[in-house]
Amino acid sequence: MTRLEIRNPVSQVVEHSVKPAPRLQRLDGATIGLYWNMKAGGDAALDRAEQLLHQRFPNTKFKRYTGSVGWVMRHCTAEDADRIASEVHAVVGTTND
Repeated sequence: MTRLEIRNPVSQVVEHSVKPAPRLQRLDGATIGLYWNMKAGGDAALDRAEQLLHQRFPNTKFKRYTGSVGWVMRHCTAEDADRIASEVHAVVGTTND
């Protein structure tokens, strides 16, 4: 006798949450990371964010980042995130979907 086993093709939901970083007390004099995943227009948005932040907080420094994985779109690995976090006080990131 043949047996037929029917399975539900819907995957299990995986939930992952990360507690937000504490809010900075001040941005003046801080180093801000600008992360771009290489999607169209993200660089222009970061240029504008840098311009506006620099106008408001003239002593703020900026560092640019892209992810280390991918070609057209660059993904940020856990190692990238740890490195960036060790170099800056806060990060502004862009994506476009």
